[in-house]
Amino acid sequence: MNRLSRYLLGELLVPLGVWVAFMFLLLFVMQFLRGTDVLLGSSVTLVDMARLLAYLAPHFLMMALPIAFLLAILLGLGRLGEDRELVALQALGIGPVRLLAAPMGIAVALSVLMLVITSTAQPWGLAGLKVLVSEVIRKNAVGDVKSGVFYEDLSNLTLYAEQVSADGKWTNVLLHDDREANSPLLVLAQRGQVGTSTSGEVLRFALEAGEVHRSEGRETEEYSIIRFDQAEISVGVGASMGKRSRFSFSREELTPGELLEAAREAEAQGEDARMYRMALHSRLGNALAPIAFALLGTPLAMGRRQSGRAWGYLLTLGGYVLYYLLSRVFEQMGQKGQLPVGLAGQMANLVFVAVGLVALYRVSRSGTVK
Repeated sequence: MNRLSRYLLGELLVPLGVWVAFMFLLLFVMQFLRGTDVLLGSSVTLVDMARLLAYLAPHFLMMALPIAFLLAILLGLGRLGEDRELVALQALGIGPVRLLAAPMGIAVALSVLMLVITSTAQPWGLAGLKVLVSEVIRKNAVGDVKSGVFYEDLSNLTLYAEQVSADGKWTNVLLHDDREANSPLLVLAQRGQVGTSTSGEVLRFALEAGEVHRSEGRETEEYSIIRFDQAEISVGVGASMGKRSRFSFSREELTPGELLEAAREAEAQGEDARMYRMALHSRLGNALAPIAFALLGTPLAMGRRQSGRAWGYLLTLGGYVLYYLLSRVFEQMGQKGQLPVGLAGQMANLVFVAVGLVALYRVSRSGTVK
């Protein structure tokens, strides 16, 4: 590696590290604020928060690395242009193509890293996050039920206990279950407590000595009462917390192999498998985004006039928003069969590469680095 390459790498890697850290922190704070009703429950511990950070880290890196890299290029190389260092390099016979080598080397390394993350760490983290959030919700449901206070954090369920003992047992319990809107249940019991299934995915309300009042429909006057000595009502954690939990990532929790397997199963059952294959190719396209950003960002940074850092921030934001919009548009086209899924996953990158090559040609042909 020659001295020029080392110098350019230093100009790019330092801002890249700073911006990755900043974007990571910003994304974590935004996600935390979206889930404060779950994460600030009475039973959440520091260990839970540490696990949350570990599970979300791969997902946040996949989001932060491309935009941080584009910022590093536009601001790092842009500073060289503002200080006239690029003019000096050109006077020594060093053209834009040679200056592209360092950003492209970093881009390839980032793309390899992102391919590894999206294939292994990201699905692992999001799957672990789902389990963690279920555990936290379950613990909050146990700890947040207070004597004489209606507990309404479970979707379509209202719980009331006249007395709650120190060991979590309830006295004189009321449970209103409106999950089936046409036939709601009102459960009254003298005693009760909450437990969980072994998998942690289900809350189990164990009730004793009570009765169930059930309406047979809103358009009928039929009404039934069932008395019981012991009863158990099961509530799925994920479904019951739909209005509170903001940690849902669906197909991103699957590894590439699992996506392909899901696609094969869908085809075997005569269903449309494009959504699974599109999800896989969208991940691949996102992982290769740094290469497209390097080809576009480098000539833009070298060809711009002195206009302050605000120009770099604005161009980065606009470029990333445009890339995201193009990705979503082509993804929808791929899911609808208007484009092959492999091509749809890479179309946003191809557009940026084409524009970048044109910009690089214009900078090379101009003979000056402004």
